[in-house]
Amino acid sequence: ILLYFTSYTLKLNVKKSLCFLSSLFGTVGAIVFPFITLFKTNYQLNNFLMFCLKLLLGFVMVLIIKKQKSVKQYFVTYFLFITYTFLLGGVCFGFLYLLNLQTTFSGVLLFGFEIPVGLFVLLAVCYLKILFLLVKNVKHKTTFHNFYYDVKLKSNNKSVQITGFLDSGNQVQICNGGIVIIGYKTLSKLYPNLNYQNIIIGDLKNCGLKNAEFINVTNSGGITKMLTFTIDELQVVTNQEQIVTLKEYKVGLAKTNFNGRYDCLLNAELFV
Repeated sequence: ILLYFTSYTLKLNVKKSLCFLSSLFGTVGAIVFPFITLFKTNYQLNNFLMFCLKLLLGFVMVLIIKKQKSVKQYFVTYFLFITYTFLLGGVCFGFLYLLNLQTTFSGVLLFGFEIPVGLFVLLAVCYLKILFLLVKNVKHKTTFHNFYYDVKLKSNNKSVQITGFLDSGNQVQICNGGIVIIGYKTLSKLYPNLNYQNIIIGDLKNCGLKNAEFINVTNSGGITKMLTFTIDELQVVTNQEQIVTLKEYKVGLAKTNFNGRYDCLLNAELFV
């Protein structure tokens, strides 16, 4: 699990066989290391030896999964692997604490086994997965911060607040003007009583949309049809906190709800 998170984060494209081999090596180390503490040697020397062996174990595991292009990349992979290890262990201890279970730590983790150990690992993995998705989403928002805008659509005395993404690939135009493209979720919020049956059969005059029509749009897959219609008002808040307001604005309907990070595709001509 830890190797998977590490390789997935850094896009290492690790072979499953090498990942399994590295995991097997780490498992053997995890089994053997606690027995080292049983030897009656110098206490400080014993702790130092354990510290070095654990670091070495991580080094070897990272070496097994992927031949790195540089020393820098190797250390980045190693420290990320160690970080995920600490995080997973901390989450497991956090669940033990929340459940108020009696635990001791002396080389190995001991508790009453009223609850399976695998449950804590499963909870920790789920927690890490959520955290991983959260970090990924924050990273995307931070990277493309200047391309996100607050958008408000108004029609038939109803308004919807959504997030817009300025997409240079949105070259759809009507009457020499660029349009905003929304998804089905936004359409259903703005028009909760829309007659979808009439749209499907092509009866656009009685579908509940103003100036509805299908236009031809060229994309990588060829030429396709896009439903367009007019809304009462479009408002876009720019990065300088300025509000661009357009009355009787034409919008298009995409055949997707995008990826969940935004609700509509803006056109660069809005800011000209």
